[in-house]
Amino acid sequence: MVGTVAEIWRYPVKSMAGERVSSAALTHSGVDGDRRWALVDGTANRAGKLLTGKDDKRLMTYHARLKGDDVEVVGPGGDTRRLDDALVSDVALVSGRPLTLRDLAGANFDDSPVLVVNLSTIAGFSLAAGVEVDHRRFRANLYIDGLEHEEELGWIGRRLIVGSAELEVVKRCERCVVITLDPDSTAATPSLLRVLTNTSDTCMGVYCRVARHGQVSVGDSCGPV
Repeated sequence: MVGTVAEIWRYPVKSMAGERVSSAALTHSGVDGDRRWALVDGTANRAGKLLTGKDDKRLMTYHARLKGDDVEVVGPGGDTRRLDDALVSDVALVSGRPLTLRDLAGANFDDSPVLVVNLSTIAGFSLAAGVEVDHRRFRANLYIDGLEHEEELGWIGRRLIVGSAELEVVKRCERCVVITLDPDSTAATPSLLRVLTNTSDTCMGVYCRVARHGQVSVGDSCGPV
């Protein structure tokens, strides 16, 4: 079955909240601008590791968006600032960790650069959890509508046509504690991870590599070759 691209998201700074866009270029490093920047922890026992929402959920209260060649960040207090050393210093004070900024497209992913999530699979998870689960918890790049529940699992090892791009579906995405955090308040619901473990082996969505560069827009079809 062929689905439809319902939403496109990019997260310019790893683990900060991202921005929803109507179209985007897909390159070897994923959605253009996605996770190009990351905060590097300088704490002695974590030196060189990236700071993520697992380490400090307050990072998720910063909203990053591309603005031309720059990144704007809306802080938890509503102030808008450029992503620069001064902002990184302020985040370091909040987190209590020495931080530096890394600008390296394609190097800040946990796995493959494009994450695709089936909205029908989230709906099934919501039924199992007994609550409506905000799809933004899963921080996908592409949310696909119009598919059967867990239909995306049959895509693993195959190629997808999405807009004018082609993706190679690599594997399922194993989730972590971040899905238990409300994307707006960061309030935790630990039971969600337990439900996902029991129903889907702690996985939601599929990781993809970009086999052919192209453009993807909301409303484009998405299906296997």
